[in-house]
Amino acid sequence: MTQIPLKTFYMMRHGESQSNAEGYAAGSFDTPLTEKGRHQALDARRIFETLTPRPALIAHSHLSRAKDTAQILNQKTNLPEIETPLIAEQCYGDWMGQPWEDLRDRLMSGEKPPNGESMDMLTSRAIKGLSEILSLPDRPPLIVTHGGVFKALLRLYQCKMDSVKNCSIYSFTPAASKQPFPWDVCIHDLSGSTPIKVQAL
Repeated sequence: MTQIPLKTFYMMRHGESQSNAEGYAAGSFDTPLTEKGRHQALDARRIFETLTPRPALIAHSHLSRAKDTAQILNQKTNLPEIETPLIAEQCYGDWMGQPWEDLRDRLMSGEKPPNGESMDMLTSRAIKGLSEILSLPDRPPLIVTHGGVFKALLRLYQCKMDSVKNCSIYSFTPAASKQPFPWDVCIHDLSGSTPIKVQAL
């Protein structure tokens, strides 16, 4: 499988979407941000504008919930933006539109959705996308993506982490010591408090 360059980067999940609010599985289906999701992106923008080192570009998936989140973040900074479907959410195939509660355990167990993507397929695609973004010769990028892409990154290193909140910004810094997951991870949540170091297990 493609290896990811060991560089500093930022990554975040999009703001709350209609499917998040209504509790159904969207996956690769396009579902817009809610009003709450737009406000979350505005709150995240204040954090984004203070990040050190400063991001040089924003990469986002082609799905509107990620693209619109990125554009809200970038309204004042006007950084270059890159759009790639490689970092889109897992395709749930015939399960798209079904209640999330009915699917959570099946997806978490690794069951492949009919006519959709398996976790192996998602991981391969997402890692390829992250590698391409992190191979660019600029300063750290901010990657606006989806919960499944976080899961794919951690799965590559046989690690896991608590669920990823909408619009919290995660910083990934190469770890000084050897560990299963080769980055130290801090979360900048929407409260604007001091970044909290989290553990990938």
